[in-house]
Amino acid sequence: MSPFHVLRQIEELSPAPAVRYRIKRLLNQEVDPQLWEAFYHSKWVEMLKANRQEDGGYGRFHTRNSKTRQKYPTTEIAIDSMDMLGIRRGNPLADRLCDYLEGILKKEIPWPDGFEKNRWYRAAQPLFTAAKLSVFGSGCREFRKVFEDWRAILQEAFAGGEYDPDKANKASREILGCDIDGSYIGLHSVYPIQLLTNMQAEIHPELKRNYLKWLHHSGQTIGYTDVILSRGLFNSFSRLYRVYFLLSGFSCFKEEFEEELEALLEMRDPEGLWNFGKDFSCQKFSDDWKSRERMMTDHTLAALLLFK
Repeated sequence: MSPFHVLRQIEELSPAPAVRYRIKRLLNQEVDPQLWEAFYHSKWVEMLKANRQEDGGYGRFHTRNSKTRQKYPTTEIAIDSMDMLGIRRGNPLADRLCDYLEGILKKEIPWPDGFEKNRWYRAAQPLFTAAKLSVFGSGCREFRKVFEDWRAILQEAFAGGEYDPDKANKASREILGCDIDGSYIGLHSVYPIQLLTNMQAEIHPELKRNYLKWLHHSGQTIGYTDVILSRGLFNSFSRLYRVYFLLSGFSCFKEEFEEELEALLEMRDPEGLWNFGKDFSCQKFSDDWKSRERMMTDHTLAALLLFK
């Protein structure tokens, strides 16, 4: 039986607007205006709107400012919440944010973090921005340039079918001006992964399969996490989930990670619901997790996003 059968059971509980909205998005169903209004004025969206700054961003972009306390310490974290909630273009919150991201890429808006003194940061800054903009899509010329550069590096790195660090570095030196293998912007990092995942429709199917196979079995830590994908569910599940959520955008994700997804299905209770425990950290859909039922609703919806 399809794991999605449980969604009807969840809907019958009259859950929060964010839950009902995310179910519609997950099933590629039309969102009626009444549900959209309820969702757009729901707790988590209102929190995103309340913490947005005048320029459309959330202060620092990538590097947190330890001297300030904010609900969303960086623009990246706010975008990750929007991605989980399923917010896309076509509303003032997302559209203003996309204008801000495109303004950074066009150098019309200053980079808010300053520049770190390492040889990768000049290449990293547009990658960070484009990766997050890819959540919403963009026809911006500068965005296209960043994507095409990273697709070219990916193509060279896997030209022989398997990852070649020398070819990856040769291509990145020519395109970006620095080696990337083993660095925080290497192809194993969450930022190239996010950009390439969201633009996967423009990547050759065989190249995608080779890339995911390497990420899965290389034994390398996924950059900006402590996740090693070859360990499967033996990773911290909260952190593993965030990596799986990114990778699930690839059309070949379910095929490459079939064994791990089967193990995940085995974690359901007899009613088909997941409960990852109170320590599971992800964007909530329900207003709170004060009841076990609301927590399990959110955990189940989060899990099902990996099977879409």
